[in-house]
Amino acid sequence: MSGERRRRRSSSSGDSPESSRARGEGERRRSGGGSGGSGGGRRRRRGRRMLLWLVPLALGVLSLLLIPWWNERGLRVAEWQLESGDAAGALATVDEYAATQGGTEAALALKARVLVKLGQPAEALRLIERVGAASVPEMRAYAQASLMLQRWTSALPVLEHLVKMEPGDGDLLHELSACRARLGRYDESIEAAVQFSKLPGNEARGYTLIGLLERDRGNNQKCAEAWRRVLELRPDAKDLQVSAAEFFQEYGKALLLTGDASQAESALVRGVSAGESAAALAWLGKAQQQLGRRQDSERTWLRAVELEPLNAMALEGLAELLMQRQDFAGALARLQPLEEQPGLKSSTGFLLQRLYGLVNQPEKAAEWKQRTEKLRRAEDGLVHMEQVIVSSPDTMWGRVYQAWYLAEQDNREQARELLSPFVKEDAEPFILKLWAALRDGTPLPGPEEGPLDVF
Repeated sequence: MSGERRRRRSSSSGDSPESSRARGEGERRRSGGGSGGSGGGRRRRRGRRMLLWLVPLALGVLSLLLIPWWNERGLRVAEWQLESGDAAGALATVDEYAATQGGTEAALALKARVLVKLGQPAEALRLIERVGAASVPEMRAYAQASLMLQRWTSALPVLEHLVKMEPGDGDLLHELSACRARLGRYDESIEAAVQFSKLPGNEARGYTLIGLLERDRGNNQKCAEAWRRVLELRPDAKDLQVSAAEFFQEYGKALLLTGDASQAESALVRGVSAGESAAALAWLGKAQQQLGRRQDSERTWLRAVELEPLNAMALEGLAELLMQRQDFAGALARLQPLEEQPGLKSSTGFLLQRLYGLVNQPEKAAEWKQRTEKLRRAEDGLVHMEQVIVSSPDTMWGRVYQAWYLAEQDNREQARELLSPFVKEDAEPFILKLWAALRDGTPLPGPEEGPLDVF
């Protein structure tokens, strides 16, 4: 009975075995007693100790990241100034940074970019060659500095690489086209110009560039076709790489050389209206002469000579008109100022030869016969050089003649670089003469001294 009563008391008080166990467990947790409470406390203590280690470590890592970022704030300011067009301010900021933080590679590379904008390509190249060009802006700066110094062979591979990376960049394509043209690679140059013309908003400038390139390699028909397309897009020929006056002058010249004197006259009149020049007037007088308007051509040539007394085309035209009037002494007087001028053409020499004969000066006529023959050989040699460069730019003679052209343009450093692989003891005489001239700073061999049987 006593056992039964105990069970009833227990039941009546609401203490079941399960509730008693739960209550005991709660009391043990609250008191922290028992084996379970001891383990939880140790874990909490370990967590606190770990946190005490991790916070300083995280702060240290963060400081390692933030300190360089903070120290380089001057370079970020200079970059912003450069992109905003304040190159002078960017240079001052970079120099200030270098004075306090030292000339780091990043600072020197940025300074090189700034110097290019300020028109100091030689110093910019020196810095880039010291630290290297690791980014696209640095490679662009290297290419631009090379172009400014006419180091075409240095700029070319960098520009080609950049165009592959950014084929939609019009400035890069324009620079690549111009660089290739400087090295006589006209086919490749025109490829880049065509690609440039296909970019949105660049069609007129692209066809202008194509026309300039075709003009330079003597393809007047394609030049005229390209510029006819330009006028369809820009009837006033404005906002192009060349002025409207130059555009119409060159367009008229191309038309005249392809036999279209009437259209040439119209273009040249527009050119003279846009900006009078002796060159445009000389070509206009020639177009008027071909159209049979001698009085107009005479007036035009006289005006050209007023602007430029030694304009050879105008003086030749006036001399021919005087010869038609049997005024040989007057014609000779027109041409004599050209006799010792550089760049004399065989056409002028031939007129002088004829006129000295007509005024009974046989010795002078014989002298000018010899000089004219030499001038003609030089002109033929020049034409041959151009044909080799255009048709076979990567052959030995293509490179040799490119070197001659570069030297003739006073770019002897690039000429030596192109020519040096072909300089050997048994090399062709023209190559050895050209190398000696480049080495010693003496006059170049004439184009007539090059072989005419190489292609």
